[in-house]
Amino acid sequence: MAVLLGGCGGGARVEEQARRFEPPELPRVIAEDVRFPPAGRKSVTVVDKGLLGLPYLGGGNLASYEKGKQEYRLILIRCRSAGQAGNYIFDIKNQMEAPKFVASYGGYYAENTAAGPLFVFAKGSYIGGVAGLSEAEAVEAGKEFAARIPY
Repeated sequence: MAVLLGGCGGGARVEEQARRFEPPELPRVIAEDVRFPPAGRKSVTVVDKGLLGLPYLGGGNLASYEKGKQEYRLILIRCRSAGQAGNYIFDIKNQMEAPKFVASYGGYYAENTAAGPLFVFAKGSYIGGVAGLSEAEAVEAGKEFAARIPY
């Protein structure tokens, strides 16, 4: 009985372990500047791992944008296949706090990540994302970006 009762307090530990997610093995990160819309773009950099400082995001491309006084970032993660991207988007969603499904993209938006508001979606063998904007603004900013990502 004591063993059974002693195991009841482990719920927090299981949740904590679930939050320590490692991204899947992804292909080598390469510069894919052409995928990012040019209007308002300040820079595009290659990040080996942990895009936006989030440990559950793999390496990829990070583009910084400025529109008026508003700054935001676009991310692009290349996966090995569309299947891996499809699975990975669910893993990312599970690491977000209170993610909201965005049906028009089949992606997810979360207001409170360590990197601020974050919208992510899968397209083909890629994961795309918009960080730093409200949901409506992120969906709008993601339109041209998503059009530049191949299937």
